[in-house]
Amino acid sequence: MNNLWNNIKWIFNITRPFIKYLIIIIILGVVTSLIGISRAVISKHLIDSATSRQSKIMFQMAAIFAGTIVIELIIRALVTVVTSKCNIEISNGIQRKLFSRIVKTKWTEFRKYHSGDLLTRMTSDVDAVTSIITNTVPTLISLSVLLVGSFIAFMFLEPVLGIILIIISPVTVLLSKYFSSKLKKLYLKFQEIESRYRSFLNESIQNIVIIKTFCLEENNINNIRNIQKDRVALTLTRSKITAFANSIMVSGFWINYFLVFGWGAFKLYNNTSTFGSITAMISLIGNIQGPISGMAMLIPQVIAAIGSAERLRQLENLSSDSLEIEYGEMKTAGIVYENIDFSYKKENPILKDVSINIDAGDTVALIGASGQGKTTFIHLLLALIYPDKGHIFIKDANDKIDVSSATRKFISYVPQGNTLFSGTIRDNLLFGNFDATEEEIEEAVRNASAYEFIKKSPEGFDRILGERGAGVSEGQAQRLAIARALLHKKPILLLDEATSALDADTEIKVLEAIRNLKPRPTCIIITHRTTALGICNKVYKIKDNHVIEEKFSIIK
Repeated sequence: MNNLWNNIKWIFNITRPFIKYLIIIIILGVVTSLIGISRAVISKHLIDSATSRQSKIMFQMAAIFAGTIVIELIIRALVTVVTSKCNIEISNGIQRKLFSRIVKTKWTEFRKYHSGDLLTRMTSDVDAVTSIITNTVPTLISLSVLLVGSFIAFMFLEPVLGIILIIISPVTVLLSKYFSSKLKKLYLKFQEIESRYRSFLNESIQNIVIIKTFCLEENNINNIRNIQKDRVALTLTRSKITAFANSIMVSGFWINYFLVFGWGAFKLYNNTSTFGSITAMISLIGNIQGPISGMAMLIPQVIAAIGSAERLRQLENLSSDSLEIEYGEMKTAGIVYENIDFSYKKENPILKDVSINIDAGDTVALIGASGQGKTTFIHLLLALIYPDKGHIFIKDANDKIDVSSATRKFISYVPQGNTLFSGTIRDNLLFGNFDATEEEIEEAVRNASAYEFIKKSPEGFDRILGERGAGVSEGQAQRLAIARALLHKKPILLLDEATSALDADTEIKVLEAIRNLKPRPTCIIITHRTTALGICNKVYKIKDNHVIEEKFSIIK
């Protein structure tokens, strides 16, 4: 119950900025309900005036009846427009807030979620929450007004029958409520399967080359089929429960309708009621049963929204990086690791008692066998992960700062693999510095040995790349990533296998260009190749969880 209340409060809080739109939607919905009630009363006078041949009153009632239809059509059009605006505004607001939370989340917590799961939460879960705010809640309020108002009007016409309906009608609602907890569990389970489904599709599309070269097409198609079977089974189970609950509601509707129709026929037979009164009662019972049935139909939507709110709140509870610390700029920066221990699991240490000192402007190589902790070493410096013991500092001539998420502003990073975005080459380069001039862009791509292949294309810097840089080779993608990092112009440059797809001559050319930058950045190069070691000031090797300095013929 406490968790339910927290979910409802969360939905209410995200609604506050849009409350004026909701008030308009609710007021218009209430007016529509009141029009529906008044139309039942108008129909009574219209029929009675017709049967009693009071033509003047009959035409007046007909005109008013038609007027209510026109007004209702106008109001419904306004509701559609306002609801659409409110819907997209709330959806954008929630997604923007969640996206901000996700990109600021600590790396270790972010990695617990698959991208497909995050996309499901930011799309279908956000849609479910938005729908309850802009559609379900206003509908519930307008239906409630219609229900209460119709009951009151009915009591004036036939108080005895009205009391009977008041006793019978809630029974069907209470019976359908029994299924609500089951529907919530099924909804959460369905969303989990939907996340798994999207995750599988996402990974399959991104790794289509692996699927093709390993001849896994049929295997992946079978996997999709199995996941879809789970979706179908769960959908059918949910549909059966929903259908059964709705059947109870519909049966209640027909019982009440039969009572009113039979009661009216009996009264007409005994000449104790008019045709107008019977018409009004039949109209009102529709106004009574419609809201009850409508509310029952809304129960699955409410359950879905509560479940989605619970899933979205999980993202809001993720720990964020501490970015509130502001540091001044550094022209040059050294790096100090002091007695660093790190492990992903306590029983499996990655780094032990690491202590090194890298001076400002040094070019340092970090080597070692795969899986020894080279990328972990870099991620510690980037404060994506934190040491179990010890301290890491960034230093200049005047200060020494503990590494944190706030010190990433001093670092340019080129990670492993293709890290380009869809868009133009210029767009990708400007991620490094949105204020870069044409001269700065050209200088960066020349230093990264990317200028020639860019200029060979007729579009030049405006050449459009596909997803993950589709349209350029791996070597070209690496050079663009290096140029992007150089445009960032930070005192520390990290290259994690960033030249692995380059030939030896191009690799040396790029690294020498980096060494000749003014001011020269402190550069850490992770590599498996020995060609670059000769231009480094120091070479460190990770072996048996320790970092040791290797002796190479190096350039000072």
